[in-house]
Amino acid sequence: MDHFTELAILVVAALSGTLGAMVGLGGGVFMVPIFSAYLGVPIKAAIAASALAVIVNSLGGASVYLEHRMVNLRLALVLLIATALGAIAGALLVVGAPVNALRVVFALALYAMIVLLSLQRATAQPVSAGPDSWGLRGSFFDPAAGQVVRYVPQQVGLGATLSAVAGVLSGLLGVGGGFIQVPLMNVLMRVPVKAAAATSAFMIGVTVVGSTLLYYANGLVNPQVAVPAAFGVFLGSQAGSRLARRLRGRVLSRILIVILLYLATTILLQAFGVHVPGAR
Repeated sequence: MDHFTELAILVVAALSGTLGAMVGLGGGVFMVPIFSAYLGVPIKAAIAASALAVIVNSLGGASVYLEHRMVNLRLALVLLIATALGAIAGALLVVGAPVNALRVVFALALYAMIVLLSLQRATAQPVSAGPDSWGLRGSFFDPAAGQVVRYVPQQVGLGATLSAVAGVLSGLLGVGGGFIQVPLMNVLMRVPVKAAAATSAFMIGVTVVGSTLLYYANGLVNPQVAVPAAFGVFLGSQAGSRLARRLRGRVLSRILIVILLYLATTILLQAFGVHVPGAR
């Protein structure tokens, strides 16, 4: 791998980290298809590098969110157990999976993410009062709205169950599971999208640790890809976490949908042997 490719990995990772931290997705949903489709990185190595970078991204982005008290720590702890176990199961599937099968699964996951994001009620009023049997009531100051937002998470039991699915896809795709967790918390549990993104960013690092160790044990972690990816994501996550506080949730969702639609189509076409201009 030449120095130009390593520099390209660093730049792509930084941009992915910025956008990933803004929407609580960890950046892997952008890095894996770009690395494999346009930079010539084998998809399994891209998934492993993404998983390692996701941990770094979570540490960088979550620290900012924690500083501004946007993370609902109690909700994160409730969802983490199922998510982490699912991630380990997903990583075991990656090791023996055919390359094109992974591409198809990744593309379908991105399309599913687009549907989920389209359903997000980023401007809907959260449930701010009522019973809170789980003790998960939260609040944060939203600079874009200029006010404190209060909410009570709904349907917590179902949310915890579905978090296991997010974990499996996290380990299978190396993306942290945030692409399911954020819409899940926002649409099903009625957590405001910014609090959902912050809580997801906090959870992502813990979720991916187990799957990353499995990737490493099976020789899928390439330092020439993983190191610049992790460094770039760390830099980008710092900027993304701060920008997220200033932008409205609806704007973030629209930007994300356009990017994901393009990447999903590219990687799906590659899986079926169709050449995409600019792709390798």
